[in-house]
Amino acid sequence: MNKARVVAQSGFVSYELHTLGWKAFQDLCGTILSEVLGQTFQTFSPGKDGGRDGAFRGTWKTQPGIDLSGSFTAQCKFTTSKGSNLSIPILADDIKKAHSLSKKGLSDNYILMTNCNATGSTDEKVREAFAAVGIQNCLLLGHEKISQFITESPRLRRLVPRVYGLGDLSQILDERSYAQAEQLLVSLQDDLAKFVPTEAYRKSAKALSRHGFVLLLGEPASGKSIIAATLALSAADEWQCTTLKVDTAASFKEHWNPHDPRQFFWVDDAFGATQYQAELAQEWNRKFPELHAAIKKGARVVFTSRDYIYRKAKHDLKSSAFPLLRESQVIINIQDLSGPEKQEILYNHLKRGDQAKPFKKTIKPFLEDIAANPQFQPEIARRLGTQTFTKKLGLSSAELKSFVEKPEEFLLSVIEGLGEEEQSALALIFMHGGMLESPIVLSVEDMEAITRIGGTENGLGKAMISMRDSLVKLEHGSDGKAWVFKHPTIGDAFAGLVAKNDELLDIYLQGTKTDKLVHEVVCGKIALEGAKVIIPSSRYNMIISRLDGIPRNWEGKRMVDLFLTHRCARDFLKIYLKSHQDLFDRISCPGSYLYAVSESTLLLRLEKEKLLPAEHRSRFVSRIKELAVETPDAGFLTIKGMRTFLTKEEIDEILSAVREELVPQLDDVIDNWRDNYQSNEDPDTYFDELVDALKAYKSELELDETIAGQLEAALEQIDTIIDELRVAREGPEDEWRDYSFPSTAAKSDNKSVRSIFDDLDE
Repeated sequence: MNKARVVAQSGFVSYELHTLGWKAFQDLCGTILSEVLGQTFQTFSPGKDGGRDGAFRGTWKTQPGIDLSGSFTAQCKFTTSKGSNLSIPILADDIKKAHSLSKKGLSDNYILMTNCNATGSTDEKVREAFAAVGIQNCLLLGHEKISQFITESPRLRRLVPRVYGLGDLSQILDERSYAQAEQLLVSLQDDLAKFVPTEAYRKSAKALSRHGFVLLLGEPASGKSIIAATLALSAADEWQCTTLKVDTAASFKEHWNPHDPRQFFWVDDAFGATQYQAELAQEWNRKFPELHAAIKKGARVVFTSRDYIYRKAKHDLKSSAFPLLRESQVIINIQDLSGPEKQEILYNHLKRGDQAKPFKKTIKPFLEDIAANPQFQPEIARRLGTQTFTKKLGLSSAELKSFVEKPEEFLLSVIEGLGEEEQSALALIFMHGGMLESPIVLSVEDMEAITRIGGTENGLGKAMISMRDSLVKLEHGSDGKAWVFKHPTIGDAFAGLVAKNDELLDIYLQGTKTDKLVHEVVCGKIALEGAKVIIPSSRYNMIISRLDGIPRNWEGKRMVDLFLTHRCARDFLKIYLKSHQDLFDRISCPGSYLYAVSESTLLLRLEKEKLLPAEHRSRFVSRIKELAVETPDAGFLTIKGMRTFLTKEEIDEILSAVREELVPQLDDVIDNWRDNYQSNEDPDTYFDELVDALKAYKSELELDETIAGQLEAALEQIDTIIDELRVAREGPEDEWRDYSFPSTAAKSDNKSVRSIFDDLDE
């Protein structure tokens, strides 16, 4: 039996509704009226409602056989006191207003919704009190009843996802969903309690429903990850999806189960965390057909990426293989957050943070201006709600304005003001690529690093605990627990500290694992937005030594190639090539497929920098001609920079070989591909490379009607084969939809008399 229903029958799941604030509680009530009770009420601006938070006129069928008709008034009664009991004296003003409404014919029926506890005896007294002033029917929905609505309605939880953070997830979710969510999402429960369902969230949910995929793009600290986490938790709750957080295309392929359509894949920082990682984009290029097949089978996928990283990635991504990259984007623009959304975000973080009441009372007059600042970000709200970030903050208009508009400076000053133990702890997380396994096991290099900073092994654990949920958090994953930065911007700020401190830079270079190092540093002056650490020429030899220590297997060579292609200035490349002349022999004879192999991109970079010897250029052109016919590989026509690299005469010579050597043998080529097909492969995925190559050749040779016709016939033949293989392989598709967000009764005028921050310090 569903665990949540068991709890509801024996009592109810208790939600911390008193932490919502009056505005959020009113919004929740409006959603309950619309989505659970089936009526959308007209709402009024707070302070101008005349004793009515909502109104409705007509016939309302509340239960089988019971119809209520006439005029309806809905009123919310909110308290910030936990466990408060409803009583008639508390309702004195409401009863007076109800009397006035009754005389005007505006309230034949009265619905009172409150987060106070309401016993059966109280319910009877309330009904009598309202009947005495002319109310025909009074419906009282107290804390227990509202909690029951939340517990029994996954749809309500999806529409108001903040409630996930207000109760015990092990009670809210059924046993299967909780087991799936526990490792991945429970650590985010506090963040969920502060979550505001913005327009970006609603667009994301709709995109996920329509396409099965959504790409969340935004600036650092714009809220991409919490939206993705909320979508994942809703999917686990409402559809019992298995939620998997994967880092790479290879990890996706490893975990995708074609026989389980209810899988939710969350790919955070899909193309790099703080800088663009070309190898990640190229890996996804190869796996896009399988990703498409997974979505067709019923999987749901969320990608997140910093906007500046995606701008670079999209030049390398094969969007033709996965059009949803264009069709299902949700760009989270901080400037697009509405005034009420910003205020709710700020309210929630201050209300649920660890600031004392005096702080909240003092800062309250400034909060509307803070939320209205064009440079306000959700992460600013989190920092204002956390004592760690505000110890040296003066609560004046000027200092608060600077806190909002210069967040990097304030965060850097916070880190610089930490003790040696705390800085050592942050350094270790940074050195381990942003994820330090727990329990912590220190290597010799780790020990040397923290000792040089001034930390100790015994003090490390205490430092982590003292910074938990402010600067760091303990994250639960499928591979165990790990200490990570509370927010990626903390890692960015620590990188700034490393970059301007030679002592820290050497510790970082010596202690950081090479596979992390090559994804975080740049050598020399090179335009790479979001670069963590810029290596000066005085440390070039140290980097070359680390590169030489990378194993010379396929993965190791690829790692070095991509590092040299994207992360090194020309002066570094010249120094590196002097002692690595054998590199030219390898990169001038790449394998198939040119768009995916690292050798081709590195060779193009060296040619651009005029560092490629002529004989190796000629050898590469000859290899392109071989691949164009033998594979066939049309990368010379499609890869960015390749047409600039090749002369017109060279392109014509390669196309002539395609026309004369490949096209006459197309039947044999297709038969060979068909014979090598394995039944466990997706047909579309298997033939994708061949189809892309023939389409590229057809486009290039379209003026030759005979050749173009032969290529078109070959493509039709492949389509027929794919259809036959698909019918033999696939069963019916499993669909799960319904991610709609109807308008609720919870919207109010931004110019309301009552401020959302009114009860902040209560």
